Amino acid sequence: MKEVVVKQAEIEVNGNKFTVTRIPTATSGSWFTIHDAFEIWGAVAIDDFSGEIDGWRNPPDKCRAEIENAIKKAFDIPENEVTDDHQTG
Repeated sequence: MKEVVVKQAEIEVNGNKFTVTRIPTATSGSWFTIHDAFEIWGAVAIDDFSGEIDGWRNPPDKCRAEIENAIKKAFDIPENEVTDDHQTG
């Protein structure tokens, strides 16, 4: 077993507070798990350098963009421009 240090931040989206845990990957991105004290709500993979969303696990039906932007702001990840040919999803 090894000890792993992760970073966490609290985000607020539409009046709801969530804890986000950053889990670095072997590439330039990270997985960010969105959770509260009782349940993991989902996870989003974000490229740490470009800010591009690489994928979701259990994406929310609503507030998806707001969650992505709150995570980027909390972890100082650059905003990327979404074009018509590449929508997050």
